[in-house]
Amino acid sequence: MQKHFFIPLVLLTAALTFTGCRNDGYYQDQAVQSAREFLLEETPAMPLMEQEYIKFNRPFMLVSHINGNNYSTGQMQICICWMTPDNPELYMVYGTSGLRMMDWKPLRVIRKNFKKPQHIFLKLAARASYELLQKQFGLLSVASANHIRFTMPGVWKCKFALNSNPESSLSAAELAKAEKLPRYVLAWKITENGETFYSVYGGTADDDTLKNFKYYFSGIYSEENFLNGVLDAQALVEPFGGSVFK
Repeated sequence: MQKHFFIPLVLLTAALTFTGCRNDGYYQDQAVQSAREFLLEETPAMPLMEQEYIKFNRPFMLVSHINGNNYSTGQMQICICWMTPDNPELYMVYGTSGLRMMDWKPLRVIRKNFKKPQHIFLKLAARASYELLQKQFGLLSVASANHIRFTMPGVWKCKFALNSNPESSLSAAELAKAEKLPRYVLAWKITENGETFYSVYGGTADDDTLKNFKYYFSGIYSEENFLNGVLDAQALVEPFGGSVFK
């Protein structure tokens, strides 16, 4: 398959809530049920604990274009995926359809190994996307909101102030302690009406794998302010489904 974008299922549900496309939620739920049944039928040797996890836990999705110019009308490869605990391999059920998934059918099961740093990034990107949409939805166009929902962010080391949000309640001692750790932002680059800006989700982590990431601030930054706040314009992880942690 080609380069993929990652879509946590919960974010698809949030998208439907905002847009009112209730039928889309029905089709996506049907696709997930079909994928779950297909996966369990096609992998009878799967350990019992993993079977139980897949039966009762939500998947996320990997998506890439086959044709078409945008997410709403193009034909796509869509893998419905489960990342079971303590298993480095991802269970991926592959099919093709439009993003509404009205005609999605499972075609085959794929197994793919994701290293732990990628595992951390996947989960954190899902959380960042969901929380930014809660905070910024009214400030974004529908296209920009969908961009945050349906693509992966980039990751940069940064020097933004950890108490930059107005609601920050960090004491001087707490701030001084937090500032001893490296700072990072997960950010989506957005262009509207010829202007570029970044939707950012920032905090501290132990290292470049984002281990023990702790959220401190978010916001919408102009391109100039964003580039002034990152330590290097070159991302640690390229946005929009680009390179991942080595």
